[in-house]
Amino acid sequence: MAAHPLRAIGACTLDCPGCCSLVVTTDAEGKPHVSGNPDHPFTQGSICRKGRRMFERLHAPDRVTTPLVRQGDALRPASWDAALGLCATRIDALRDMPERILHIRGFGFRGALAEASRYLFRSLGASATRGSLCDEAGLAASELDFGDNDQHAPADLANASAIVNWGKDLTRSSHHLSLIVRERRKAGIPVLTISPGGDANDAFTDARIRIRPGTDRFLAAAALRRMVIAGDIPPPVVAACTGFEHLRALLLAHEESDLLHTCDARPTDLELLLRWFRSNGGRTATLLGWGMQRHVAGGENVRWVDALAMLSGNVGHAGGGVYYGISSSRNIDSRWGKEAGTPARTLCLPLLAHELEQADPPVDFVWVDGSNVVNQIPEATRAAKAFERCGFKVVVDAFLTDTARRADVVLPCALLLEREDILGSYQHDNVQYAAAIFPPPGAAREDFDIIRDLGARLSSPVALPPREDILRRAIDTPHLEVSLEELRERGFSTADRPQVAYEGMRFAHDDGKFHLVDRLSPEPALTQEYPLYLLTVVRATHLHSQMPEDAQQGQPTVHVAPDCTTLAHLDITRPARLVSPYGEMPVRVETLPGLHPDAVMMGRGGWLATGWCPNVLIGARLTDVGEGAAYYSQTVRLEKMD
Repeated sequence: MAAHPLRAIGACTLDCPGCCSLVVTTDAEGKPHVSGNPDHPFTQGSICRKGRRMFERLHAPDRVTTPLVRQGDALRPASWDAALGLCATRIDALRDMPERILHIRGFGFRGALAEASRYLFRSLGASATRGSLCDEAGLAASELDFGDNDQHAPADLANASAIVNWGKDLTRSSHHLSLIVRERRKAGIPVLTISPGGDANDAFTDARIRIRPGTDRFLAAAALRRMVIAGDIPPPVVAACTGFEHLRALLLAHEESDLLHTCDARPTDLELLLRWFRSNGGRTATLLGWGMQRHVAGGENVRWVDALAMLSGNVGHAGGGVYYGISSSRNIDSRWGKEAGTPARTLCLPLLAHELEQADPPVDFVWVDGSNVVNQIPEATRAAKAFERCGFKVVVDAFLTDTARRADVVLPCALLLEREDILGSYQHDNVQYAAAIFPPPGAAREDFDIIRDLGARLSSPVALPPREDILRRAIDTPHLEVSLEELRERGFSTADRPQVAYEGMRFAHDDGKFHLVDRLSPEPALTQEYPLYLLTVVRATHLHSQMPEDAQQGQPTVHVAPDCTTLAHLDITRPARLVSPYGEMPVRVETLPGLHPDAVMMGRGGWLATGWCPNVLIGARLTDVGEGAAYYSQTVRLEKMD
């Protein structure tokens, strides 16, 4: 018997700035299809390759659909009653020692209801993590410069006379920005791309500057030095800043040739960059990628580009601006999770392998949700061993990830389109309603319901606020005028925010000014032992480690430039070994024109279980601000296999 066709509005809740509004349909046979919502002002009917393949993940044959409890060396199916009862017993035994309980919450899914686990474990006073594996260095840098995290509405790119794409790969990520950039180029707006290469941005680029990885700050400094010497910085712009004289002295203490040598740019590259920033009447828009802030001096990299955009007069009015990101919670109220209490202590997430080893008292209970933490953090092999030594481990996930494989209890959760929530974007100011369109398979449950059930089982129960109250509170903000019923019906609502950030050069600092960067840290030289920077880039087809095992067969592929000096010692028709001070892995080597010769590029997200996890090679180091993970400061070498 044919199924009744369905049409519903949903939303993507994955860790992506697009935060797409989705149209989900089923045909007469019940087969589901997904597309972008054509009525949504940002999604505009289009979704990325990852989104189009979401049903492969939802219907994957290896999806976990029943609770699993460890018995000896194996995870065995169990009832929800048995699994949650075991978790509650372990928590109750530690209620007087909450610092021994650790809650690790990632961004595998987002939303107001997604704060449920934070509410429970903060109510217990449990330990939590701090720092970031993603974008925090850039966010902290932007806040130091502008006073908060804001940017022009993406639609304001229509007012730009030129665009500088400083580090974004518009083919592997930023799907909707790529569509906007393509349309601007059709309208005659030129685009300059600056990066270490290895991207596929040619279809979105009129000119390129290739730089050495992690040295963005030196190219921006060279441009500013030239502008300072020429007296090209308008007095009203200087008056809107603090720290200009210090910055001027800092720039004059460096030679232009030294700055260009450090970032491996040519004088002609500098002339090109200056034309883009000085010749468009203040209407050059700057798109910042997140790779530049995944270095030890990542915050400085962002701050120097911010300073170049500001002092060239391209901030504070239509057509200009710096696009890095906004808080995904700025247009909704999701504070209820954090209001429940204060963690007994915090462990730094990028350094978690070390933090777990040194924790005093040790961690006896870990709850992980929304994160494949063992796979994602630096020094992954060490992290896996440290995680295994924790007394009792619970992982909420839909798959046996590298983290779940090491758990004592695995609780199967609903995925997107199977759970309800309200969420914002960190790229645009639309708020999406994520409907539970399909029931989760088997015994899988929504995370909110899992936490509510667990809290009720504790000897001193922790009750969550009612679901409807949380959802109504989420949209009770000064920037939204929509009821929950209206939001459920339409699927999204647009927050009332200015189209132009910092209009009139009025900034969010108490003094109302832009705060200029005050240092230019030297870049460590590459060594003969480890002569390549390892860049672990996002994949076009899968989000981080959310990739199937059958996509990880054989050796992972790495890319180097055709003029990479390492190639003189390799036969790329045979497997090679990628080596760092922290580990090694067999790889296949391919050449990629346009990539900087000091870089080796590899897709991120591979599993420990398949030998594809690049984080086994990456040391745990922090960015200069924001306690971010400095993944891209890791140096490696390629060598022949024995």
